[in-house]
Amino acid sequence: MRMILHLYKELCKRKAMKGSELSPIVADVSTPGEKRGEISRRQSSFAAQFVPVRDSRNRRVPGLCARNGRFYGVLWADRGDGRKTARRIPLLDDQGEPITTLTAAKEAVEILRGRRRENLLAAAGRKPSLDDFAATYLSMAQTALKRKATQGKESRALHMWRSHLGAARVDRITTAMIAAFVEKRLKGATLGGKEYKPASARTVNLDLIALRNCLKAAIDSGHLRELPRFPRVKQLPPERRPLLTPIEFNRLLETCLACRADQEPITKNGQQLQDFLRFLAYTGAREQEALCLKWIHVDIAGKRLFIGADEQFVATAMTVGEGGSTKNRGSRCLDFNPQLEQLMRETHSRRTPDSSWVFPSPQRGDKDIRAMTLRESFNLVRFAAGLPNVGFHDLRHMFCSFCVMAGVDFMTIAAWLGHKDGGILVGKVYGHLLDDHRKKAAARLTIGLSPVAAART
Repeated sequence: MRMILHLYKELCKRKAMKGSELSPIVADVSTPGEKRGEISRRQSSFAAQFVPVRDSRNRRVPGLCARNGRFYGVLWADRGDGRKTARRIPLLDDQGEPITTLTAAKEAVEILRGRRRENLLAAAGRKPSLDDFAATYLSMAQTALKRKATQGKESRALHMWRSHLGAARVDRITTAMIAAFVEKRLKGATLGGKEYKPASARTVNLDLIALRNCLKAAIDSGHLRELPRFPRVKQLPPERRPLLTPIEFNRLLETCLACRADQEPITKNGQQLQDFLRFLAYTGAREQEALCLKWIHVDIAGKRLFIGADEQFVATAMTVGEGGSTKNRGSRCLDFNPQLEQLMRETHSRRTPDSSWVFPSPQRGDKDIRAMTLRESFNLVRFAAGLPNVGFHDLRHMFCSFCVMAGVDFMTIAAWLGHKDGGILVGKVYGHLLDDHRKKAAARLTIGLSPVAAART
């Protein structure tokens, strides 16, 4: 036996000297890269595999497999192109964390089966990150149909969202992630390289709306099935503002044409500002709606005007359909009341012949442009009148309240204001009433069949 082993060794040495590849004693001349490749191939054969899950009695649990200690649900589902395949879906809890117990995994699989029956399973494939999809959303045709101001607000809000969780995939955004952003905004934080002061609840709610709109577009694109739950940010109602009384309103109008002690006018645009304030009070129009009014929108003979109409719209023409440039993307027809008719006739008699705008820019030069704002002149007047807290929108409240006190029904008032709720907001927000009106109404009130007899002396 020893002789045989000795002969075998000698034979192997001779073959090694001749460069034979069959020798087991040949020196290892492979490069380090080849060694690493061999090791990686060897390790890949031992990589973590999906293995069936078994219960305590070593029975296989249908629809469950595991890999690296994580549970996956196995469902036969549509893969998105009309064909079906077995899908492995990671099982997560309400917080987005992997499920760790077999009992919870079984319940999660049953939930997935129910979602499959309702066609609510998330689409297969890797979903885009919020950073990538937000850019896609802002370039969509549906987004381009929104107002420029709305697009700008959404773009700024999504910029903060992208800096907060831009790397997160749209189907992995959880309530906890959204709540963390809300906390940052309410306390103030640095987002996207910019430092933000603590935001109001209303501003944070607008940021949430921007994210919700983006994720709704992701649903339409097939990247996720449903929205995550959004946290509620309690928004306190605004303080009830006092109604501007007729005496205060007349004081504002008189101050528009008043002069200082040195006989210099308080504002050079006094007459235009006075006409503008009267127009807001007699129509209930918003500031920018009034500034966008053209004379072709006014039908003096027909005693009506159109607020929010397009620049090419003619008030005397037959009107068909809807649409416009107001806050709710509509236009409205307003019939003249006696004060509005008098104002429009006076303003028309003073109109500038070379301008098509009811309120042209005082600094337009050779161009026919409208006034962008009259706030600078209004600030001078309201401080001089001793009414520093009065704003343009208070005149809209004044118009609505006097309509209520005049007995006009809420649906008509809502139509004049451009509301589409049938008058609900009129009673909820704009229903200021003068104390004198309440006292007169109380004096006319009778409970029962007859007034209560006066007490005997």
